[in-house]
Amino acid sequence: MKTANILTNENKFNLLAGRVPLLLNRFLSQQFKAKGLLLTREQWSVLAVLWKTDGCSQQLIADTTSRDKPSVTRLIDNLVKEGYVTRESHETDRRTNLIYLTQKGKDVKPLVMEVVDETIMLSTEGLNEEEIDIIRNAFQLIFNNIKNYVK
Repeated sequence: MKTANILTNENKFNLLAGRVPLLLNRFLSQQFKAKGLLLTREQWSVLAVLWKTDGCSQQLIADTTSRDKPSVTRLIDNLVKEGYVTRESHETDRRTNLIYLTQKGKDVKPLVMEVVDETIMLSTEGLNEEEIDIIRNAFQLIFNNIKNYVK
């Protein structure tokens, strides 16, 4: 009987662990749309890398966002099409593309970050700072653990 309870709790944890990120992504997308931002969470994650390191390689974006190169290429293609970034060949290595923010990509940062901050604030309503730190630390530990096994 105890095993059944453990499995039930484990299944609940697995559901919760999968449902929260999906729902948070949907909520963030709704918040972006409500503010007139036609960005996906995935596109935002690419822009966030560039806001920190403008002119970086697609490989750095892939590594930083934990995405494969074909996914990053598609995201960048769409961001180029929307006018947020440009893709330029590396001066000495033509096989490497460097991604740069356009003025539009730079100008959208304050509004995007306002929406992200508001979404996080609404999502964590009812949690105190200590609880938020515990959650953040737990997710970082899980991320680091998984990163050790994923190649």
